[in-house]
Amino acid sequence: MSWSPALWFHGLAGSGRSATVGAAAALPGTPSRVVTRTVTGLAGLAALLIAVALPVTYFSAARYRMLGALEASATLHAAEIAELVRRNPAFWEFDRLQITVSRGRDPEERRRVFSSDGRLVMEAAAEEELFWPVLSHEAPVVVDGEEMGVAEAARSLRGPLATTGLVALASTALAGLIFAVLRVLPLRLLNQALARASFLAAHDLLTGLPNRALFADRLGQVLAMARREAEPMAVLCLDLDRFKEVNDTLGHAAGDRLLKVVSARLSATLRDSDTLARLGGDEFAIIQPRARQPEAADALARRLIAALEEPVDLDGHQASVGVSIGIAMADRYGQADPMQLMRDADLALYKAKESGRGGYRFFAPEMNRKLQERRALEADLRVALAQGGFRLFYQPQINLDTGAVTGAEALLRWERPGVGNVPPDRFITVAEETGLIGPIGTWALHQACREAATWPAHLTVAVNVSPVQFRQAGLYEAVVAALKSSGLDPGRLELEITEGVLLNDTDDTLATLRRLRDVGVRIAMDDFGTGYSSLGYLQKFPFDKVKIDRSFIRHLGSDRSAEAIVRAVVGMSHALGVHTIAEGVETHAQADMLQVEGCQDVQGYLFGKPMPAESFAALFRQPAPPPTA
Repeated sequence: MSWSPALWFHGLAGSGRSATVGAAAALPGTPSRVVTRTVTGLAGLAALLIAVALPVTYFSAARYRMLGALEASATLHAAEIAELVRRNPAFWEFDRLQITVSRGRDPEERRRVFSSDGRLVMEAAAEEELFWPVLSHEAPVVVDGEEMGVAEAARSLRGPLATTGLVALASTALAGLIFAVLRVLPLRLLNQALARASFLAAHDLLTGLPNRALFADRLGQVLAMARREAEPMAVLCLDLDRFKEVNDTLGHAAGDRLLKVVSARLSATLRDSDTLARLGGDEFAIIQPRARQPEAADALARRLIAALEEPVDLDGHQASVGVSIGIAMADRYGQADPMQLMRDADLALYKAKESGRGGYRFFAPEMNRKLQERRALEADLRVALAQGGFRLFYQPQINLDTGAVTGAEALLRWERPGVGNVPPDRFITVAEETGLIGPIGTWALHQACREAATWPAHLTVAVNVSPVQFRQAGLYEAVVAALKSSGLDPGRLELEITEGVLLNDTDDTLATLRRLRDVGVRIAMDDFGTGYSSLGYLQKFPFDKVKIDRSFIRHLGSDRSAEAIVRAVVGMSHALGVHTIAEGVETHAQADMLQVEGCQDVQGYLFGKPMPAESFAALFRQPAPPPTA
């Protein structure tokens, strides 16, 4: 990954007094009183419904069944009495006569017959006396349309009531059990869910380490403790080296396993009082409290680097990663702001990666000054891009055989207000790191095409394309748009790329280069011979031109190996049908040697320094300039 100082910590600003408080406040580990009361109330309501509904429902059903049976019995008995009266019309005329039957058809039922004036005429008693409460039903005795009396059937409700009491006891016990289950189980599950959510809010899901928010909270706590106890503490920012290579080549699943192994190894080097957090991606951070500083931080950094020296086995693939570390310290009085402390550690990490991987650096105030300068440079670059502060200078390219100007290389120039001319190597890197190289490169393409379109038709213009610009989307479209808007013949545009363009995503890169070639744009390999795979790339893609790097030209005449390399490059280019040009030619001897070896074109101070577009236009309005002494 690419690092920029103090990048990650800005998300911690305003995180509050405590991330355990911050994370746990939003997702508490225990339910609130309102939640507890709600769950208890719902459980109690469910238990009450069960305790009341079951016995009431049972008794109502039993009473309904008994009432139905009594209705049927009374109706049947009334019909029997009516038939008896038809056969014996004098049935009602026996004054003061009462017929008692010792046992009826149902031993638990009492049946009686009353005359129309309410006199008991006949009774079939139950086997036992009917105890209160008694449920009864009367049916009229009708003879030839005249109501002669009523027949009554009655039973005791004591049996159903006793059974209902047992049902009530059982339902009460069941209701108590349900209340306990409905209250305890949901609260327990809720507790577990909230505890899990609280953990996830404060920890990294992959490694289980504290996350950015929890780390910020602990940093604040440790600084407060340092102030209280007058003890120094240190913060270490870590960034894994070569992690992206593992992720890209072996896949994200392998990258995740690697992060778990790395987390375990880093944790093994720490004390219980130290805090290791994963901030995201391959970024980690450590808080080291209560230790003798800076000796303890120095020793810990060495242990951390040593812990990752051994390769990690990932399904048979040996992945070697290292770690770069930046260290910042708060004094024994804890006089430091958490945000500033992390910025300092991040700056130190940035410097450690600049110095070479697998090392560590302590923060120094000088780093902060350089950071401010870099930020100011970035701000001025944005202003220059918005307000047209860039210019293109052109360095002539000369044919050695004829001495004629064949074209020019467009070179970016920036006159920074209050500073003056800034060399490209001072601001191109910043533009690449901040993403500004894309719009700057697009501007350069359009400007170069627009100015070259005013030159004679045989002159070409070479424009450098940064590897970062090439990886950004839209390069092909930007080239086509620049050609279309300027009217420049595509064959007059030459794009110079370095080997860095071809290092990553080679297939996609070659596909883009072929699309540009299909349009008619010429492709040149810049700084040829300085990389490890230059010859291999000549096999993969038919470059139109090879530019021999100035580092070889500089030593012509004094270093036989440089002469041999130049001779080999020129000879190989001729065999492949590729044009050659040498840059950095500053002496007649160098030009003569290049001509003898067969190099076609050259550029350098010997033939002309980079110049404004107006000065370059004047060159081809007059005879070609002789080489200057």
